[in-house]
Amino acid sequence: MKKLIIIFGILLGPLYTMAQQPKMHIKLYGGWNANAFVDRIEGANAEYLHGWQAGGGFRVMHRKAFLETDITFLKYGLTYQPGDDVEGIITEPLDIRIRSFEIPLNMGYVPVKTPLFKWFLYGGLVNKFNVNGRYTYQGIEDTFKPKELNLHIYSLGARFGTQVDIAIFNIDLSYTIGITNSFKGRLRTNSHRVMLSVGLAL
Repeated sequence: MKKLIIIFGILLGPLYTMAQQPKMHIKLYGGWNANAFVDRIEGANAEYLHGWQAGGGFRVMHRKAFLETDITFLKYGLTYQPGDDVEGIITEPLDIRIRSFEIPLNMGYVPVKTPLFKWFLYGGLVNKFNVNGRYTYQGIEDTFKPKELNLHIYSLGARFGTQVDIAIFNIDLSYTIGITNSFKGRLRTNSHRVMLSVGLAL
């Protein structure tokens, strides 16, 4: 009897150990984002931008805790119409698009965890790097650098979000608020971003 217990222990031991090991998932995704820049001065109008994002990364999960990081490419912008500017310089629609990369580091908890469905809650920090932009005006299309719009190349944000895994499919909804100022030479500017992504968790 003792020998049988020892044999079963030898056979089941590695399986138990494997069950306690962290599991890693690779994520690939794309989606939509909405952004707002709000000056903290009375009477200032907020600027709203929207666009798309795509990226990939990995998630390490151990029991009901997880750590996640990835790299995301974002392209977003807005279109100014004649009369939107105070100076009245714009006489035709001006389309502005900004390109940037984000590298977040998130930690969270998994309140629901089944083989086919998982629900995640998380928070973390986001490193954002503005790369360049492109504008279209009066039929002319050209690029510009972030400093030409007084944008900081690097900014830091705090992110809170939730996501679900349904089999291998992942849906992620997050909100990011800027910690550092978004623009140079302007009073404190709050930045806000909502992102919705759909992808695969392999």
